[in-house]
Amino acid sequence: MKHSKRNVVVLTSLIALLSFTSALLLALAPPPLAAEGYGALAAGGQGQYLDQVFHTAVAAKPEQWKYIYIHHSGTASGSAQTLAVAGMGLCDHFLVGNGEGCQDGEIQIGQRWNQQQPAAAPPGVDHIEPNCLSICLVGDFDKTMPTPMQLRRLTQLVSTLQAQLRIPAERVILLNQPGTPSSVGRYFPVTAFRDQILP
Repeated sequence: MKHSKRNVVVLTSLIALLSFTSALLLALAPPPLAAEGYGALAAGGQGQYLDQVFHTAVAAKPEQWKYIYIHHSGTASGSAQTLAVAGMGLCDHFLVGNGEGCQDGEIQIGQRWNQQQPAAAPPGVDHIEPNCLSICLVGDFDKTMPTPMQLRRLTQLVSTLQAQLRIPAERVILLNQPGTPSSVGRYFPVTAFRDQILP
């Protein structure tokens, strides 16, 4: 009788432990990208949290991506949804918010990155090479500077992409063409940013 009771207690404990572990794993799992292809990483995430950008519908291949191109939206506010082009979606792979339209420093992941598709060219650029990642910062940096959180999150994102995809700093493209969203804008701190990304 005692042996049978002990078996029931052990079995019940085991089931409870497995249930708790399953619930914990589900709670800690990264959020899946939304059906329309957009996902987001909150502004507060750091370190390995950014590795979540590689949880995509189509697996990223390091040999596919050779460059990272950064530009501003040329707008005071925006998000992946509001800056999307009808019939095309977001032209970029990633968007970093400024607190107007999405959280300050929030990294929004576009459908092109989720599907590992080339970026579309922003206004002022004829085309983007298919092996070039595109990151848009929300804001008009011909009038204001990026927020400190935007710059911090951009640096983290670019460094993560550089490390995982083996992209050197000389292939991180920042155009200096004031007056167009194809550039980073006149108030973007190019030198300080370059000093913080991987070599």
